[in-house]
Amino acid sequence: MQKHFFIAIPVADETLARFASSLKLERYYKTIYEPNEYHLTLHFLGSLTDDELRSWRHQLTEIAQMTSAFTLKLDHLERFGLAERPRVFAVGPAYEEKLFQLARQIDPNPAKPFVPHITLAKKWNQEVSLHPPEQTPAASLHVKEIVLYQIFPDNQPRYQADTRFQFGKNERGDMIGIIDETL
Repeated sequence: MQKHFFIAIPVADETLARFASSLKLERYYKTIYEPNEYHLTLHFLGSLTDDELRSWRHQLTEIAQMTSAFTLKLDHLERFGLAERPRVFAVGPAYEEKLFQLARQIDPNPAKPFVPHITLAKKWNQEVSLHPPEQTPAASLHVKEIVLYQIFPDNQPRYQADTRFQFGKNERGDMIGIIDETL
């Protein structure tokens, strides 16, 4: 089986987890994301060779070194698919130019527009005719790293950090916080 990867901002936020729990999404969706799986995808890579993986790690190191931390305010719901049975239920951040700059650095020529979101649930339950409440989250995320995740569809959690790239340089100009989870 080929290894598949994506680049994302990790989201570990108790407020978002409480918000998702209050919506009782299991009533409406077949797949509910666990809080340790929350992330904001910047770029899906798919399967990679060892050389491609090394190249992406190098590229992400350089991008992270040139990026400073920023804050995202989660302020709206996102739904993808048909209005009467959306296949994905997510929360989205207010517009933040630093997020869009980061996404463009990682993927300068995206195949489709970047729509930042954090998926909470997917795969609409066909038996249901009601929709989740129209509440909006009230959470802020301090973004200080990006993560290269590997996908393990049959495991929990499904998404596991391969390498973490913390933003910025230390006082000597060395890259800080690169953690290779595969070692």
